[in-house]
Amino acid sequence: MKTWKTLIEHVKKPLSADLAILCSDKWRGYEYLEKQAKFKWIFKEYKNYEEYYSTNFSGSWEDYFNKGLDTGLKSSGMLHFVFKDMVKKKYLETVLNYDYIIYTRFDQYHVADHPIGIKDKILIPEGEDYFGICDRHALVPKKYIEEFLGICEYVNSKDALDVKDNFLNCEVTFKNHLLKENIYDQIKRTPRKQFTTSLKGEHTNWRVAKYKVYFTKKIMIKYPDEFLSSFHNLFSERNILFVLKNDFVMAVNYIFLKLRINLGKLINEK
Repeated sequence: MKTWKTLIEHVKKPLSADLAILCSDKWRGYEYLEKQAKFKWIFKEYKNYEEYYSTNFSGSWEDYFNKGLDTGLKSSGMLHFVFKDMVKKKYLETVLNYDYIIYTRFDQYHVADHPIGIKDKILIPEGEDYFGICDRHALVPKKYIEEFLGICEYVNSKDALDVKDNFLNCEVTFKNHLLKENIYDQIKRTPRKQFTTSLKGEHTNWRVAKYKVYFTKKIMIKYPDEFLSSFHNLFSERNILFVLKNDFVMAVNYIFLKLRINLGKLINEK
């Protein structure tokens, strides 16, 4: 819940945004989030998400996903791409009532207020690109949202299958999709202000979190570079007393991790 509260504090409230939840019935029951949401888009959980593709697409999607068996493309991307497709197919009319749409995940821990939208620019946080571009969070002007959400149509196409990349993962696929839609040049990278969390022992389709947040019971950090970058940017913008007052536990974890890294560098230099 601590992670979700940062979404409300640093995204929903400062932007006066409405919250929409899209998830399967497997994940119902999180009362805090559902109370905060204006829209609750719930679907019946699939036993296997290949069923969604076989029902809705008849192209080369299966061959494409099989090219990413060891990169997280099939195990993670196959599921996450479906969410974009569902929004496009079922809820686009609702989405288009807004000037800007933030497409994100609910495991993002926000450390500072979200930047406001910029006309004709797709805002994506810096880092975590893995040879493509990070697909975990984006603010999209509504004029681009239909193309942005069309990634399932891309992976189902011959254009995707013909790509010569030797390493196909979610980030490379996302970048190639945006290039195909001619909206890649509209991307503006912004200083990272969020990182991905998990609960200890929580189910995941790809990366297992290994880095414990000290002084919490179960919160884990999935990608340490995200965490370090987020707090580096925060400390660059705010003084240490402000940061400690607003999120003492996470700030102390950042300082401790930075000290460990710097100490390790000193030891290696000797």
